[in-house]
Amino acid sequence: MKRLNTFINRLRTKRADDITADNAAEATSDSTALASKTPRANRNRAVAIIVGIILLTLAVVLGLAFMPGVRETKVARAMRFWEDAPPPAPAVPAGQLAVEVEQARAQNPSGTVTIDAATAEAIGLQTFVVEAREMNQVIRTTGRVAVDERRVTQVHTKVEGFIDETFGNFEGQVIRKGQPLLTIYSPELVATQQEYLIALQAQGDFKKSEFDVVRRSGSTLVESARRRLQLFDVTSAQIAEVERTGRVSKNVTFNAPASGIVTERKAFPGMRVTPDTELYTLADLSTVWVEADVFESDLSNVRVGTSAEVTLPNGETRTARVAYINPLVESQSRTTRVRLELPNPGLRLKPGMFVNVSLRTVQPPQIVVPRDAVLATGMRFLVLVDNGEGRFALREITIGNQGQEFYTVLSGINVGDRVARNIQFLIDSETQLRQAVEGQSGSASPASPPSQSGGGMQGMPNMPGMNGGGGR
Repeated sequence: MKRLNTFINRLRTKRADDITADNAAEATSDSTALASKTPRANRNRAVAIIVGIILLTLAVVLGLAFMPGVRETKVARAMRFWEDAPPPAPAVPAGQLAVEVEQARAQNPSGTVTIDAATAEAIGLQTFVVEAREMNQVIRTTGRVAVDERRVTQVHTKVEGFIDETFGNFEGQVIRKGQPLLTIYSPELVATQQEYLIALQAQGDFKKSEFDVVRRSGSTLVESARRRLQLFDVTSAQIAEVERTGRVSKNVTFNAPASGIVTERKAFPGMRVTPDTELYTLADLSTVWVEADVFESDLSNVRVGTSAEVTLPNGETRTARVAYINPLVESQSRTTRVRLELPNPGLRLKPGMFVNVSLRTVQPPQIVVPRDAVLATGMRFLVLVDNGEGRFALREITIGNQGQEFYTVLSGINVGDRVARNIQFLIDSETQLRQAVEGQSGSASPASPPSQSGGGMQGMPNMPGMNGGGGR
């Protein structure tokens, strides 16, 4: 019993020690966890403070950028970097330049500029008397020799049969009209010849009849059979041969219906043919076409009947005239085909050959001015017209064709008017003329700084004279 009490006491003592050890371990782990949580909480608190400072700073900056009193300052506009920069302030007050231009136009509405004799001589001023000239020009292009389509013949038979022999045996062979082309066996032709011989025999018997109707019917049968043979392209000589011999020809020879060159052959011995079978294509090359490509910008100068010169590859030249102008324009090359007709003795011009073509256009007299007398402002063409006594005025003109040396003028000046040459040089070197041009062209650009010369040009307000200089 004593031992049992001792064991129970020891067991209680051990359990109490275990409970004390467990409580100590838990206390130790709690203190460790608390120690580990303290730095993390401090770090989170620091990040929150930094974010708050940044947000507060952004709020202050945006407030300054949009504050009404500070909004238009350079610093505030720099803060609003996403907005477009405002346009620069005008160098002159708005509307002042237009007022000055209107004042200048009111003082000199015609835009007349006066150049005295000394200044004109100093700058080498040259003039040109407007005249009417024939602006003939040559349009050079290339052409291609082609077959005259009106002289192409296709050979067919009017009966069914079988080709026995051919006489047109290769492409390029020269064929004359009436020349044998082929022989053909046709059961239909054989039957028709037999009918014709029967009609001839019946005609002799019907002539012995005492009735006029019977005698006429015999002639009618013969004529009908003869007509049928002729419709089958049997010649009169072949029909006469049938009459003379009284025998039917097994093979009938067909002759060429026209003269020409064999450009295509599809007939061969032993071949079966029908009326829709194309046997030969014959092209008469005694006259050929030359088809030249002319740009649409030059079409206004080309007419039917315009003379032309055709140069062959060997240097030989021939004259021709425009016979036809195609009404359509090629969408890719922007050209129109112009057709020339040329005789072709000796067949020197061959289809497919390239040649050089020169079209000589002749136009009625037109008003012309030199190119250096015309100023192109972009939307207008201006000339400086001499009104006499040293007075010059800018005048707008409408130009037509542009040559190498001259413009043709449709309106704006007349024959006998005198215009200044080298106008671009005068405009570039003299402020007064430059402002006159700006007034004519409707621009409102400020005038150039006044030149420092004691010139002799008057006519525009607040403008000095012209610099000394030589004209071309």
